Amino acid sequence: MKYQRGEADLRVTIGEIARMAGVSKTTVSRVLNNKPDVKPETREMILNLISEYGFQPNAFAKAISLQKSHTVGLIIPYKADYIFSNPFYSEVMRGVSTETSKRGYHLLLCYTHKENYVDIFQQKRVEGFIVISPGSTHKNIIHKLTEIEAPFVATSKIPGEQNIKYVDIDNFYAAALAMEHLISLGHRRIGLIIGPPVLTSSEERMSGYISTLKKYNIPYNGNLVRQGNGSIESGYAAMGELLNEELTAVFVTCDTMAMGAIKAIKEKNKVVPRDISIVGFDDIPLAQILDPPLTTIKQPAYEKGASAARMLIDLIEGKEVTENCILPVDIVVRNSTSNIL
Repeated sequence: MKYQRGEADLRVTIGEIARMAGVSKTTVSRVLNNKPDVKPETREMILNLISEYGFQPNAFAKAISLQKSHTVGLIIPYKADYIFSNPFYSEVMRGVSTETSKRGYHLLLCYTHKENYVDIFQQKRVEGFIVISPGSTHKNIIHKLTEIEAPFVATSKIPGEQNIKYVDIDNFYAAALAMEHLISLGHRRIGLIIGPPVLTSSEERMSGYISTLKKYNIPYNGNLVRQGNGSIESGYAAMGELLNEELTAVFVTCDTMAMGAIKAIKEKNKVVPRDISIVGFDDIPLAQILDPPLTTIKQPAYEKGASAARMLIDLIEGKEVTENCILPVDIVVRNSTSNIL
């Protein structure tokens, strides 16, 4: 008797396909996975039924049987509002998502609460992980992933962790590039608004700032340094404090904080760049439409995510990945910097 599908039966099961064909579920499974040892006429009948009823195998069940899920976990070791409110990270994740889709993989967001990413990997729901911007306080994640032998790639270096795969930029060089630009315009009293200290990038950008001052025999002054957390609000607060100091320029280590810094400057009836020049970092899409458009260090956020995804999937698929990836940076000069008056 031909199987009749009612409106409530939105999808048939492998068992129903087997009953209609008069074969075992194993035989249907062999056809689905293109295995041999199935009679041609039986294979054709099963394929016709699959087509007629729009049968789709359960992806998770198939993953368990094949020990392949074609899914990548994206570990976010920060609060969601910090990551998703920052356009830089949105671009990184856009790169990850686009590349995983192009390679035929799905993407699963993972947070570090109770190390649920360990269970997800051991249940074979993902085949590896991309870790978004891990810092010095996230070494436990790296050690746990290593312990369970999960393939993973980080989108930043981690101090003291030499044997991990990562995609990053040369943050020291990038900070030096920003400082060289300001110094070339005649600035000597240059403030710094630095990001969270847990990030390797913050440490390296701080070093680049100090080293470039030293190169030009400009004394380092700790009173000209403030710390933010990457948000517009923290940039605003830090700049508010720096306005009590004598300075002519500020290097801000992310564009979102630079947006807050510009707001604080304007509220004191000062003008960028006439009174204070500003260099940001990241070149987020908003940088070019700020008032004034922001001079900033351009790092390829989208390519950082895409490169991490390519590297991870190569690892998952058994390809040799010997080198870490250091992406190029450049300075984009716009109207937020000018010669000192």
